[in-house]
Parts: sequence; C-alpha cells; structure tokens
Amino acid sequence: MLAAGQSTRFGRQKLLEPWRGEPLIRKAVRCFLEGGLEPLVAVVSADPRLVDALAGLRVTTVENAHPEQGISRSIAIGLRALPEATEAALIGVADQPYLTVKAIQALVNAFSPGRIIVPRWGDHRGNPPVFDHAFFPELLALSGDHGGQRVIAAHSAAVTEVPLPAALGDDIDRPEEWPR
Repeated sequence: MLAAGQSTRFGRQKLLEPWRGEPLIRKAVRCFLEGGLEPLVAVVSADPRLVDALAGLRVTTVENAHPEQGISRSIAIGLRALPEATEAALIGVADQPYLTVKAIQALVNAFSPGRIIVPRWGDHRGNPPVFDHAFFPELLALSGDHGGQRVIAAHSAAVTEVPLPAALGDDIDRPEEWPR
C-alpha cells in the first residue's frame, strides 16, 4: 500500500483524516487485510502518526524517507519489503475511501500467473492493479513520479480488466472532495 504521499493538494496529511470513525489510512489497510492480502506492506512517509494510526493491525510499515522523489520510489520500497517468493503484488493507494473488500477480492480472484489485473472503474482504468512477479523488475526500474501504469501500457496483451462500479475507484486529493 502506497501511503507516503505528501498530501500537498489537500493541505494537510489526508490519510489521518477521519473516515467513518477511523483514520483513512487505517480504513484502507483494514480493507486490504479483510480482502485477504497478506503479507501487507504499507510504505509511509516519516510522519510517525501514520504508523501510530496502524497500531494493532497485521501490517509491516516501511518508511520512504524521500517521497518527493515520486511514486516509483514507494513502489520499489514496498516490493523490496515483500518475501522473495511472492507470486504477485497488488499495489494500492491509501486514499480510495470507497474501495471495498469485495472489490479487492474480485481483483485477487481474477489473478492468474503471467498477468496484470487492472480494475476498470466505469470508463477508465485505475488503482489497485495486481502484478505477477514477472513484472517486478520493470516496476523496480521505474523512476520519478511514474507508477505501474507505465508497465501496464507496455504489456497490454498481459492485462486482464475487472469491471467494477465507477464510484468505488474514486480517490480524494483535495479537501472539497471529502464527503460531508
């Protein structure tokens, strides 16, 4: 789970904002765990409140001390923290509050070796994709603010789309997007 962003458009650490009684980052981690993702690695910034918000959950936190270097750095840190025998990785973001356990399970259940599983949220693809381990070297080679979409685009024949309700894929980048 990628949770090292600086929330610059939000103006404060959005992952600590309460979502139905708990910090958004905790809601996201619980959703992934309840969806059957183990081990779960959360890549966080140096803000200790993020680790504190995850207390008591079965999650390994690793710090991205330089999130300003882009999402590729968080992806690499997260992949390197996984066990060597990991068959696939779902790379999720922590700011999709509408994402459900059922959606995570649909993505995991669609996985097959050699494939990239991508959710289709209505008319567009989005997060969280699932990558077979064969794609890990390319994910590790990404640089700057380029994420898995580059790898997905380079391997369109390996992509399986899973259609899901559009609203589940919405993320929150600005305070005015936060539901009242």
